[in-house]
Amino acid sequence: MDDHYDAGVDAEPAGIDDRLRRIRDELALVESLVRSENEARIAPADIGRVVRSAREGIGRFFDASLFADPAFDMLLFVFLEEEAGRPVETSACYRASGVPRTTAVRWINMLVSLGMFESAPHPTDRRLALLSLSEQTREGVRQWLTSLRPLIERMTLRDQPRAAL
Repeated sequence: MDDHYDAGVDAEPAGIDDRLRRIRDELALVESLVRSENEARIAPADIGRVVRSAREGIGRFFDASLFADPAFDMLLFVFLEEEAGRPVETSACYRASGVPRTTAVRWINMLVSLGMFESAPHPTDRRLALLSLSEQTREGVRQWLTSLRPLIERMTLRDQPRAAL
């Protein structure tokens, strides 16, 4: 029995390769456009605000001290403030941490010693310092929040009405 599917396999391999290459390139372009559109719609700071709101909201239902995570809360707070173009004073970071001031100071000192926070003198008040994220920490927070985008998008798509077929 003759296998008629093999006929012509070698006839135009370059033509097939060119077409496959074009299809691959077009798919990569479409994927890039979709990714850019999603990034424009849901920025890392948007996701960060959702996470922060959820963290703050748990205290309405349970004892908030059970869920204290000052390092996480401060990292997220400083990231969001920097994204908004606002300087972060240590006192604001204490409040954002949700723990007593002395505990917040210990956490800030640890984050500074680990190189995650950078501290600079306040320009007008010598009692305060300004905090910022190190470049590596800022990028890590941004990448983590960006990695949550597919979850947010799935939730958003699930809540949208489906088009009639």
